[in-house]
Amino acid sequence: MQINGRAQDPGRTISLTLLDNYDYWVILDPTRQRLYLNSTGRILDRDVQCYNELVGTVIFHEVRIVVRDKNDNNPRFQQPRYYVAINELTPVGTTIFTGFSGNNGATDIDDGPNGHIEYSILYNPNDPGSNRTVSVANTLSGHIILAERLNYEERTRYLVLVQANDRAPYPPNRRTATTTLTVDVLDGDDLGPMFLPCILVNNTRDCNPLTYRVAIPEFTEPSKLNPLNVTPAIRAVDMDRNIQPPSNRPNILYYILVGHPAAYREYFSLNRTTAELRVLQPISRDLYQRFTLIIKAEQDNGHPLPAYADLIIEILDENNQAPYFQFATYQGYVSESSPVGTTISASANLTAPLGIIALDNDIEELDPGDTPVDPLLKITLDDYTTIFSLTPTGIIRYLKLIKPVDREQQMVYTFTVGLRLSGLYPQDSTHAL
Repeated sequence: MQINGRAQDPGRTISLTLLDNYDYWVILDPTRQRLYLNSTGRILDRDVQCYNELVGTVIFHEVRIVVRDKNDNNPRFQQPRYYVAINELTPVGTTIFTGFSGNNGATDIDDGPNGHIEYSILYNPNDPGSNRTVSVANTLSGHIILAERLNYEERTRYLVLVQANDRAPYPPNRRTATTTLTVDVLDGDDLGPMFLPCILVNNTRDCNPLTYRVAIPEFTEPSKLNPLNVTPAIRAVDMDRNIQPPSNRPNILYYILVGHPAAYREYFSLNRTTAELRVLQPISRDLYQRFTLIIKAEQDNGHPLPAYADLIIEILDENNQAPYFQFATYQGYVSESSPVGTTISASANLTAPLGIIALDNDIEELDPGDTPVDPLLKITLDDYTTIFSLTPTGIIRYLKLIKPVDREQQMVYTFTVGLRLSGLYPQDSTHAL
């Protein structure tokens, strides 16, 4: 302060005192004519009284003290964490979060640039890659935009580390605070349906080709067969399993796309909503032995990605013919010294086994041109069942010795063998051997 007069002894001509110094915000050194600040954070306005001790007059001097801000406070987020949920189909560049606007984001009680906030995205070691998924569109507002495409089937949540810093003129002096923005990804309708069961191709989300099968006997009234028992049951589901709300999830529609032979439409129908397969009229196996169809499943909202599966329908021959032996009589040989388990031979020199072949024309017709299949005939012996037995399965059956024989006691064994088909419509046949 430049005040004429001497405030120091000896020869003091003036004395200085403070007026209205509430709470002692400033300290006066009257001898040196200096004021000292006793606190910070406000603009102080105080009057200084000067008393002229020689003439006894009082002079008032106004002293204004301006306290400049120091960047000594960190920014502070108003919430412990922030959250946003977005659909996986959201386009890149879309603003997905504006929750830092106003006083809802970070604040700083410092003044001027020291109290101005700007935002940025940091690398999060607990969620690597999250900093690439989003970016800050405006550093002052903190608006967040989507930077990469999302895929709900690959990832459903990101933990984005957001930093707020003040704008102190000297960057090393800037103070910061961080918070976590949780970004949940919602399922969108980007995938089509898939037929079940789905067996995934290795390291992919694609299903292996699927074939449904059903077999029906020829000449059978539809009322006795419908609905057809397809294995496995025809069913498709939308691969987007968690579209919300559930009322937005599409329904699945089913169609027979193409088929062979072309007359399949005359014989089969597929319910569009339940996938129930029905036969429309009796089928003659003389005309059709198999139908190969391709079925399609699609969403009812026009989604462009349908699913396909094969459906094979076998027509079984009506069991209207009795089984029979290849030969009317068989003759076999065995040595009386043969042990239990010996196979009866077809000749006296015991070089080849006796093969008893039982056939069924109905069964043989199931696979024309292919290797004959086992007709699953049940063969029974009417006598000597404690001495001989037949192998239970196979197109060729073999007679086995299950008890030693003695030529001196009995030289010849004659017995009858019966046949029975083990099927839906069994036929019997009995032949002497």
